[in-house]
Amino acid sequence: MKLKPINHVPDDPTPTPEVARRGRRRLRTIAVLPTLLTLGNLYFGFAAIYCCGREMQDIGAGVNPSAVRTLNSVFLETRAPSYLSIGVWLLIGAMICDALDGQVARRTGHASKFGEQMDSLADVVSFGVAPALLMVTMIHREIAQWGHAPFGLSEFGPVAVFIGLVYVCCAALRLARFNVEASLDDASHQGFHGLPTPGAAAAVISVVFLHDHLDLSKNWAWFTNALTTMLPLATLMVALLMVSRVPYRHALSVLLRRRPLGHVILMLLVLPLLWRYTAHMAFAAAWVFVASGLLRSIWRRVKGHPLPQPVTTERRQESTPPAIKHQTR
Repeated sequence: MKLKPINHVPDDPTPTPEVARRGRRRLRTIAVLPTLLTLGNLYFGFAAIYCCGREMQDIGAGVNPSAVRTLNSVFLETRAPSYLSIGVWLLIGAMICDALDGQVARRTGHASKFGEQMDSLADVVSFGVAPALLMVTMIHREIAQWGHAPFGLSEFGPVAVFIGLVYVCCAALRLARFNVEASLDDASHQGFHGLPTPGAAAAVISVVFLHDHLDLSKNWAWFTNALTTMLPLATLMVALLMVSRVPYRHALSVLLRRRPLGHVILMLLVLPLLWRYTAHMAFAAAWVFVASGLLRSIWRRVKGHPLPQPVTTERRQESTPPAIKHQTR
């Protein structure tokens, strides 16, 4: 049988006007309030990085951190005794903005892909780069004060820098994975697979914050030295937890649930402790949250319960009713 020759038509890389118009999307409107909150998150993250630069400048000049007047106020300097502590407060502001922008967008019906991408870009700076720089700056400050590295390890400073780089990369991977797997509905924001970046950042900066406050007392010198030595390892641990599949709950969603009246009274009793021992309570809360996911995962494995799996595209289509499937095509 003789086959008819097939006329080969070379591919034209230039798209037709119809395809070009169809593939080009123009962003016409954005939700103002959620976007401003996301930009506030980014602003606080950049300001925290600036504080790390100021601290490194003092380290290079050989200035004692206790002699630096940061805010020119005795009351404020008891809450932020160094530029690193100011950076911690700025990142707390970034966390507040990050917690509010998504809630405001979803509750007002303005959730969008633009908001998701903006939020992730801001989170890379505020909860990826800034905490890593706070960790590295504190390590270099303590090495400069001691005059030697812990345990005589001359490579302790470069190792801390490398761990900071690993932390930033894991934060970026965590956020990219979340953007791919998450959807815009509220159900996908009730929990996380892997430690969320704000939780990881809170764990790292809580160590820096506690160290700065205990460093003012001579009685806690041994503990502050231990915090300095363990901080890079703790940073590496939370970095690996970010890219893990360990399930974590959404902290804000848990707090916004309806609770018995006794829970409100208990919170009121905790407030004086939070005011008096801010650094201690922040350290405890951050690391209890980090440990909660690990303990729940271990408990599920011991009991033989399977871990919750992320909803893939195929599973979401299978669980969608036919009428809804037709609408979402």
